[in-house]
Amino acid sequence: MARLVKELSGHSGSTVQLMKNQNGHFIRKINNVERNYERLNALLGYVDVPKIYAYDGTVLDMQYIQGMDMKNWLIYNSVHDLNDFLVHSINTLNYGSKEKDYTETYYRTLAWLDNDNSFPFSKEELISRLPKFLPKSMYHGDMTLENIIWGTIEKRFFFIDPVTVPYDSWVFDIAKLRQDLECKWFLRYDPVRIDVKLLNIQENMIHKFPVADNDALLIAMLLRVYLHCEKDSVEYKLIMRQVNRLWK
Repeated sequence: MARLVKELSGHSGSTVQLMKNQNGHFIRKINNVERNYERLNALLGYVDVPKIYAYDGTVLDMQYIQGMDMKNWLIYNSVHDLNDFLVHSINTLNYGSKEKDYTETYYRTLAWLDNDNSFPFSKEELISRLPKFLPKSMYHGDMTLENIIWGTIEKRFFFIDPVTVPYDSWVFDIAKLRQDLECKWFLRYDPVRIDVKLLNIQENMIHKFPVADNDALLIAMLLRVYLHCEKDSVEYKLIMRQVNRLWK
Protein backbone atom coordinates (compact mmCIF):
# COMPACT_ATOMS: atom_id res chain seq x y z
CA MET A 1 0.00 0.00 0.00
CA ALA A 2 1.46 3.35 -1.06
CA ARG A 3 1.46 6.29 1.32
CA LEU A 4 1.95 9.99 0.68
CA VAL A 5 5.30 11.36 1.86
CA LYS A 6 4.81 14.97 0.73
CA GLU A 7 3.21 17.16 -1.89
CA LEU A 8 5.57 18.58 -4.53
CA SER A 9 5.12 21.62 -6.75
CA GLY A 10 3.04 20.89 -9.83
CA HIS A 11 2.39 22.71 -13.09
CA SER A 12 -0.32 22.80 -15.77
CA GLY A 13 -3.03 21.77 -13.33
CA SER A 14 -1.27 18.60 -12.18
CA THR A 15 -0.78 17.36 -8.63
CA VAL A 16 2.69 15.93 -7.99
CA GLN A 17 3.40 13.76 -4.94
CA LEU A 18 6.34 11.91 -3.45
CA MET A 19 5.00 8.49 -2.51
CA LYS A 20 6.44 5.42 -0.76
CA ASN A 21 5.54 1.74 -0.88
CA GLN A 22 7.28 -1.51 0.03
CA ASN A 23 9.72 -1.03 -2.85
CA GLY A 24 10.74 2.51 -1.90
CA HIS A 25 9.94 6.04 -3.05
CA PHE A 26 8.32 7.01 -6.35
CA ILE A 27 6.70 10.05 -7.95
CA ARG A 28 2.97 10.17 -8.60
CA LYS A 29 1.53 12.77 -10.97
CA ILE A 30 -2.24 13.22 -11.12
CA ASN A 31 -4.31 14.92 -13.87
CA ASN A 32 -3.09 16.28 -17.22
CA VAL A 33 -0.54 13.49 -17.51
CA GLU A 34 -1.31 12.10 -20.97
CA ARG A 35 1.29 14.23 -22.78
CA ASN A 36 3.90 13.47 -20.09
CA TYR A 37 3.30 9.72 -20.40
CA GLU A 38 3.45 9.85 -24.19
CA ARG A 39 6.74 11.74 -24.22
CA LEU A 40 8.35 9.68 -21.44
CA ASN A 41 7.42 6.51 -23.30
CA ALA A 42 8.90 7.91 -26.52
CA LEU A 43 12.18 8.94 -24.88
CA LEU A 44 12.85 5.74 -22.94
CA GLY A 45 15.93 4.12 -24.43
CA TYR A 46 17.07 7.36 -26.11
CA VAL A 47 18.02 9.62 -23.20
CA ASP A 48 17.99 9.20 -19.43
CA VAL A 49 14.47 9.81 -18.10
CA PRO A 50 12.59 8.33 -15.11
CA LYS A 51 11.15 4.85 -15.57
CA ILE A 52 7.37 4.50 -15.82
CA TYR A 53 5.87 2.28 -13.11
CA ALA A 54 2.13 2.65 -13.79
CA TYR A 55 -0.29 4.71 -15.90
CA ASP A 56 -4.08 4.63 -16.10
CA GLY A 57 -4.84 7.75 -18.14
CA THR A 58 -5.18 10.02 -15.10
CA VAL A 59 -2.40 8.93 -12.74
CA LEU A 60 1.24 8.44 -13.72
CA ASP A 61 3.67 6.72 -11.33
CA MET A 62 7.37 7.23 -12.12
CA GLN A 63 10.82 6.54 -10.77
CA TYR A 64 11.96 8.96 -8.06
CA ILE A 65 15.39 10.39 -8.86
CA GLN A 66 17.09 11.42 -5.64
CA GLY A 67 19.36 14.21 -6.69
CA MET A 68 20.42 17.81 -7.08
CA ASP A 69 18.75 20.50 -9.20
CA MET A 70 20.82 22.39 -11.74
CA LYS A 71 20.94 25.66 -9.83
CA ASN A 72 22.73 23.98 -6.92
CA TRP A 73 24.74 21.67 -9.16
CA LEU A 74 26.13 24.64 -11.12
CA ILE A 75 27.09 26.48 -7.94
CA TYR A 76 29.41 23.65 -6.87
CA ASN A 77 30.56 22.07 -10.15
CA SER A 78 32.16 22.98 -13.46
CA VAL A 79 30.04 22.98 -16.60
CA HIS A 80 32.07 20.31 -18.40
CA ASP A 81 29.95 17.29 -17.55
CA LEU A 82 26.67 19.13 -18.15
CA ASN A 83 27.93 20.39 -21.53
CA ASP A 84 28.84 16.86 -22.54
CA PHE A 85 25.44 15.54 -21.41
CA LEU A 86 23.51 18.18 -23.34
CA VAL A 87 25.50 17.80 -26.56
CA HIS A 88 25.26 14.00 -26.43
CA SER A 89 21.51 14.20 -25.74
CA ILE A 90 20.82 16.56 -28.65
CA ASN A 91 22.86 14.41 -31.03
CA THR A 92 20.87 11.38 -29.86
CA LEU A 93 17.54 13.16 -30.36
CA ASN A 94 18.61 14.27 -33.83
CA TYR A 95 19.29 10.72 -35.02
CA GLY A 96 16.97 9.84 -37.87
CA SER A 97 15.45 13.34 -38.09
CA LYS A 98 13.74 14.58 -41.24
CA GLU A 99 13.26 18.13 -42.47
CA LYS A 100 9.84 19.66 -41.78
CA ASP A 101 8.15 22.91 -42.78
CA TYR A 102 6.98 24.52 -39.50
CA THR A 103 5.02 27.37 -41.06
CA GLU A 104 1.63 25.82 -40.27
CA THR A 105 2.76 25.02 -36.72
CA TYR A 106 3.74 28.66 -36.14
CA TYR A 107 0.43 30.00 -37.48
CA ARG A 108 -1.53 27.54 -35.33
CA THR A 109 0.36 27.98 -32.06
CA LEU A 110 0.74 31.76 -32.36
CA ALA A 111 -2.79 32.54 -33.62
CA TRP A 112 -3.65 34.13 -30.23
CA LEU A 113 -1.24 36.99 -31.03
CA ASP A 114 -3.89 38.39 -33.38
CA ASN A 115 -5.86 39.36 -30.26
CA ASP A 116 -2.98 40.48 -28.04
CA ASN A 117 -1.17 43.76 -28.65
CA SER A 118 1.20 43.51 -25.67
CA PHE A 119 4.27 42.96 -27.82
CA PRO A 120 6.32 45.09 -30.24
CA PHE A 121 5.52 42.74 -33.12
CA SER A 122 2.58 41.13 -34.84
CA LYS A 123 2.13 37.42 -35.42
CA GLU A 124 3.26 37.85 -39.02
CA GLU A 125 6.36 39.80 -38.02
CA LEU A 126 7.43 37.16 -35.50
CA ILE A 127 6.83 34.29 -37.92
CA SER A 128 8.90 36.08 -40.57
CA ARG A 129 11.93 35.77 -38.27
CA LEU A 130 11.36 32.10 -37.40
CA PRO A 131 13.16 29.41 -39.43
CA LYS A 132 10.76 27.76 -41.87
CA PHE A 133 12.51 24.40 -42.17
CA LEU A 134 13.90 22.50 -39.20
CA PRO A 135 14.64 18.84 -38.43
CA LYS A 136 11.59 16.99 -37.10
CA SER A 137 13.03 14.66 -34.48
CA MET A 138 12.77 13.07 -31.08
CA TYR A 139 12.48 15.85 -28.51
CA HIS A 140 11.89 16.62 -24.83
CA GLY A 141 9.29 19.38 -25.23
CA ASP A 142 10.24 21.42 -22.15
CA MET A 143 14.03 21.23 -21.94
CA THR A 144 14.79 23.73 -19.21
CA LEU A 145 17.47 23.48 -16.53
CA GLU A 146 14.58 23.06 -14.08
CA ASN A 147 13.83 19.79 -15.87
CA ILE A 148 17.32 18.34 -15.50
CA ILE A 149 18.48 16.66 -12.30
CA TRP A 150 21.76 15.10 -11.19
CA GLY A 151 21.04 11.65 -9.77
CA THR A 152 23.21 11.38 -6.69
CA ILE A 153 22.82 7.60 -6.55
CA GLU A 154 23.11 6.91 -10.30
CA LYS A 155 25.88 9.54 -10.73
CA ARG A 156 24.44 10.88 -13.98
CA PHE A 157 22.03 13.48 -15.30
CA PHE A 158 18.34 12.81 -15.97
CA PHE A 159 15.70 14.73 -17.90
CA ILE A 160 12.39 15.00 -16.06
CA ASP A 161 8.91 16.21 -17.05
CA PRO A 162 9.08 15.79 -20.84
CA VAL A 163 5.86 16.70 -22.64
CA THR A 164 4.40 16.22 -26.11
CA VAL A 165 4.05 19.59 -27.87
CA PRO A 166 3.59 20.82 -31.46
CA TYR A 167 7.24 21.95 -31.54
CA ASP A 168 8.60 18.49 -32.35
CA SER A 169 12.28 19.24 -32.93
CA TRP A 170 15.43 19.27 -30.82
CA VAL A 171 16.01 22.82 -32.12
CA PHE A 172 13.06 24.03 -30.04
CA ASP A 173 14.53 22.12 -27.09
CA ILE A 174 17.69 24.23 -27.32
CA ALA A 175 15.58 27.38 -27.65
CA LYS A 176 13.73 26.33 -24.50
CA LEU A 177 17.06 25.72 -22.75
CA ARG A 178 18.07 29.29 -23.61
CA GLN A 179 15.05 30.43 -21.58
CA ASP A 180 17.16 29.48 -18.54
CA LEU A 181 20.66 30.02 -19.89
CA GLU A 182 20.07 33.52 -21.23
CA CYS A 183 16.86 34.75 -19.60
CA LYS A 184 17.55 33.00 -16.26
CA TRP A 185 13.96 31.85 -15.84
CA PHE A 186 14.98 29.14 -13.36
CA LEU A 187 16.55 31.80 -11.12
CA ARG A 188 13.49 34.07 -11.08
CA TYR A 189 12.81 33.54 -7.37
CA ASP A 190 16.32 32.88 -6.11
CA PRO A 191 19.05 34.54 -8.19
CA VAL A 192 22.59 33.26 -7.76
CA ARG A 193 25.83 34.37 -9.43
CA ILE A 194 26.47 31.67 -12.02
CA ASP A 195 26.31 33.91 -15.11
CA VAL A 196 29.72 32.85 -16.45
CA LYS A 197 28.77 29.18 -16.30
CA LEU A 198 25.40 29.80 -17.99
CA LEU A 199 27.10 31.77 -20.75
CA ASN A 200 29.61 28.97 -21.24
CA ILE A 201 26.83 26.41 -21.70
CA GLN A 202 24.92 28.64 -24.11
CA GLU A 203 27.99 29.43 -26.21
CA ASN A 204 28.87 25.74 -26.37
CA MET A 205 25.35 24.76 -27.50
CA ILE A 206 25.22 27.47 -30.16
CA HIS A 207 28.69 26.54 -31.38
CA LYS A 208 27.69 22.88 -31.70
CA PHE A 209 24.20 23.57 -33.06
CA PRO A 210 24.23 26.99 -34.83
CA VAL A 211 20.72 26.54 -36.25
CA ALA A 212 19.43 27.27 -32.72
CA ASP A 213 21.08 30.72 -32.69
CA ASN A 214 17.81 32.52 -33.42
CA ASP A 215 16.25 34.96 -30.96
CA ALA A 216 12.80 34.58 -32.52
CA LEU A 217 12.85 30.92 -31.49
CA LEU A 218 13.60 31.95 -27.91
CA ILE A 219 10.77 34.51 -28.04
CA ALA A 220 8.38 31.80 -29.24
CA MET A 221 9.36 29.61 -26.28
CA LEU A 222 8.88 32.50 -23.83
CA LEU A 223 5.43 33.10 -25.30
CA ARG A 224 4.47 29.53 -24.40
CA VAL A 225 5.02 30.47 -20.75
CA TYR A 226 3.41 33.90 -21.10
CA LEU A 227 0.05 32.27 -21.77
CA HIS A 228 0.10 30.80 -18.25
CA CYS A 229 1.30 33.90 -16.37
CA GLU A 230 -0.75 36.27 -14.26
CA LYS A 231 -0.37 39.90 -15.27
CA ASP A 232 2.16 41.83 -13.16
CA SER A 233 3.54 38.63 -11.62
CA VAL A 234 7.29 38.01 -11.40
CA GLU A 235 6.98 35.63 -14.34
CA TYR A 236 4.99 38.09 -16.45
CA LYS A 237 7.44 40.93 -15.88
CA LEU A 238 10.45 38.74 -16.67
CA ILE A 239 8.91 37.55 -19.93
CA MET A 240 7.89 41.03 -21.06
CA ARG A 241 11.35 42.39 -20.28
CA GLN A 242 13.14 39.58 -22.10
CA VAL A 243 10.85 39.52 -25.13
CA ASN A 244 11.27 43.26 -25.65
CA ARG A 245 15.06 42.95 -25.27
CA LEU A 246 15.30 40.06 -27.71
CA TRP A 247 13.10 41.67 -30.35
CA LYS A 248 15.32 44.74 -30.51
